[in-house]
Amino acid sequence: NHLKKSDPQAMKKYRKLKKYWRTILKKNRKINYSSLKQYPLFQRKYLTESEVLDYLLSIDERLRTSYDVYQNLLDAFDAKDYKDFYERIDHLPPMLDPAFKKAILYLNKHKQAIINALKYPYSNGKLEGKNNLIKVIKRVAFGFRTFRHLRMRILIQQNLCDII
Repeated sequence: NHLKKSDPQAMKKYRKLKKYWRTILKKNRKINYSSLKQYPLFQRKYLTESEVLDYLLSIDERLRTSYDVYQNLLDAFDAKDYKDFYERIDHLPPMLDPAFKKAILYLNKHKQAIINALKYPYSNGKLEGKNNLIKVIKRVAFGFRTFRHLRMRILIQQNLCDII
């Protein structure tokens, strides 16, 4: 955000960061290193996604450091190795951004829940999906007079009941 209030050259960098911030959040494995694409904020040059990422990370050294730490943590998280994940958190470089340090404090605060999520294969995703479906049905068909009719609509949507 410190780029936003400065000279026009810095504003160009700010606009590039603002437009291509999703590239920074991508996992390293999903970054495209081969196919060329036209990027409007780079004078319509044909660049690879990795070249855009390299430019964005060259803008600020703290951003580069935070990106490297973020990718390391993502690798450990994807491997579901909670020991390695917290080992990497314990050995962070001192030059991290304060906002990133705040996020790390949050991870340490909820350490046991994160360890359980990485250790066990359980998830409440299906339950959350059913709850969302029920909310959608209630919102779309809000005129049900009785609970029985709403219940039947939910069961029909879930293929748990035959249509008479």
